[in-house]
Amino acid sequence: MKNLMMIFCLFVTAVFIWVWHHQTQFNDNSRKARFHVKNGELESAVEAYTKAIRHKKYTLFFTHAPSVYNNLGQVYLQQAEYDRAISTFEKVIEFKPDAVQAYINLATTYLKQNRPNRAIESCKKALQISPNTALTHFNLACAYAIKAENTKAINALKKAVGLDPRIKELAEQEPTFDGLKSDPRYPRE
Repeated sequence: MKNLMMIFCLFVTAVFIWVWHHQTQFNDNSRKARFHVKNGELESAVEAYTKAIRHKKYTLFFTHAPSVYNNLGQVYLQQAEYDRAISTFEKVIEFKPDAVQAYINLATTYLKQNRPNRAIESCKKALQISPNTALTHFNLACAYAIKAENTKAINALKKAVGLDPRIKELAEQEPTFDGLKSDPRYPRE
């Protein structure tokens, strides 16, 4: 019986060390990735996020980390690696179907690819989860503007600005809205 208890204790200790090691590596690589992103070192960030994800798979609890996938997708988006960004954001949604930020990022990626219909689909899914997210309405406005559906674009932009007045500054910098700015319905204040 004593040997059995000793074996059990050794097994539990080994599992604890295994989990602790991989969780520590996940945390360290996640921090490194954020540091690299902050410094504009996107390739290094991708490498660090990839390592973090690899280590997270070997922890026993919460083996999927949607936020890390979301961050990796944002780096791919910055690198204009749109297909990789899309598959990464889809992975986030697979792990956490109510991840509004993943739908917003997915819509942004589709807008960068000039795929407004797909962006609208992503925005509508995000709105089902969280109807009052300003960036979702902003992306929806961009998609409708690309499609030259001006009334829908202006209404979505008004909703975005109403939810977050800072969106107005973002809209002023967005070339997608250049054709709408002469419209008297365009939100000015």
